[in-house]
Amino acid sequence: MYHLELRKFPHTVCRFNQSEQQLRALVVPWVGEQWIEEGERKWNSNEATLTVLEGPKLSMPELAMGRGWRNARRRSEDVTERVLGAVERAGALAAGARSAATAGGEGGPPEGAAAVAQDATAGSQLLADSLGLELLAQLDAGPLALSRAWRLAAERLGDASASQSLALAELAVRSLVARGLAVVRQGAQRPGETDAGDAAAGVQTVGDDRVEAALRAVGSWRDGERGSLQIARKV
Repeated sequence: MYHLELRKFPHTVCRFNQSEQQLRALVVPWVGEQWIEEGERKWNSNEATLTVLEGPKLSMPELAMGRGWRNARRRSEDVTERVLGAVERAGALAAGARSAATAGGEGGPPEGAAAVAQDATAGSQLLADSLGLELLAQLDAGPLALSRAWRLAAERLGDASASQSLALAELAVRSLVARGLAVVRQGAQRPGETDAGDAAAGVQTVGDDRVEAALRAVGSWRDGERGSLQIARKV
């Protein structure tokens, strides 16, 4: 769980037992220097400070009598720099992805893409791992189109551009594949095809040496096309 403190002398607001989704809802606009409203006040990163702690859930007795933040400090780890840094790098990743795509638009190799992927792996794991966990939960019910991962990323990033959400989706899928938790598949049937036997026979797992190229292909992320890809639980 996460415990948050917003402080601007002489005012302080604390939020305890926050989920990762609740954390993102505050931290993403905070890093973007947008105004947020908490405790009937508006806060901005240029005027106030934010502290993020990660630790066990605090019980009602631990929160009573104004002792919540003291108990959170004692039982939790200060992850402020890690959390804010991950969100900042996720924004830089998206900007780099746009630049790489533009550079490669003339037919030349997207040389910036590898550097972007490296930075993403090193610095954006908070957002990508969270998305990856959500994808894994949904994969328990069966394979998902890559377009689904893109939509989930867009929901998490709110008003971010399509390229930003795509970059986050790519990172989450790469992470799942690299950890041996999922595979990328091709040859799945289009909507409306009902011959499951024939469709399943044509499904093939994309080899590790081809995953990167497959994820970079625009058609891989489109709905309802023969060339689109899926992710599935690795068995």
